[in-house]
Amino acid sequence: MTTEKPRKHLLLTAVFLACLASLPALGADGDTSTFEGLITRISGDTITIKDSNNVEHAITLTPETTYKKRVGLAAVRFERAERTALIPGLPIIADVVEQGDAFNATGISFKSEQQRTAQQVQAGVEETSMRTAENTERIENFGTYEALATTEVLFDSGSAAISDKGKADLSAIAEKSKQTKDYRVVVQGFTDSTGDAAANQRLSDRRAQAVTTYLQQQAGLSPGRVMEGDGMGVAADAGSGSNAGARKVVVRLVVDKGVQGD
Repeated sequence: MTTEKPRKHLLLTAVFLACLASLPALGADGDTSTFEGLITRISGDTITIKDSNNVEHAITLTPETTYKKRVGLAAVRFERAERTALIPGLPIIADVVEQGDAFNATGISFKSEQQRTAQQVQAGVEETSMRTAENTERIENFGTYEALATTEVLFDSGSAAISDKGKADLSAIAEKSKQTKDYRVVVQGFTDSTGDAAANQRLSDRRAQAVTTYLQQQAGLSPGRVMEGDGMGVAADAGSGSNAGARKVVVRLVVDKGVQGD
């Protein structure tokens, strides 16, 4: 008759301990952990990475942080790396120690081939930005310009070949250009958002060059009147994935308002 109450106590104790075990452990200074994710932002001594669950973690770099690059086919051999190797788009593994509300990195490692990929993507983004700035400056230096006509030439995925319809549209804007005083023709190539940034940059260059060559060699426009074609990479209206409307070259017939006024 006295065994029922102890059994109840034992059962309650077991349930209580199980509940405690299910609760997340509270972090404390000196606790260590590992984060794995893609660098999305670098600001001073703080890098932000996004893990596979799309959760962002801010990690502080210190003078004691070590950097290693995993090399070889099995990626088990390490080489010393520099802090400057960290760039947005690079997947890393960060060993951290908790200090108050911050996570200080004790060591960061990454794969050499993923570093090369991130560098290529970064180079493509920077080149696109530079080209955009150069093209904007070129147009601004031209004066207060006005677009008299615009046409878009669409391309198949991964292709820089101009279709028959595209050739007809280019010939039409070329004829209008020849009838315009002191005209210029601006050519900009674009891609959709599939593929990596470096490949998209090269493809947009090829498309712009193909249209420029056609206008000069087939449509009869003076090379001095056709501004050098600019590959702009992914179109601003590309959205995500394949988009036929983003695989294009935009051609604009422009004139200086001051010249036209004269």
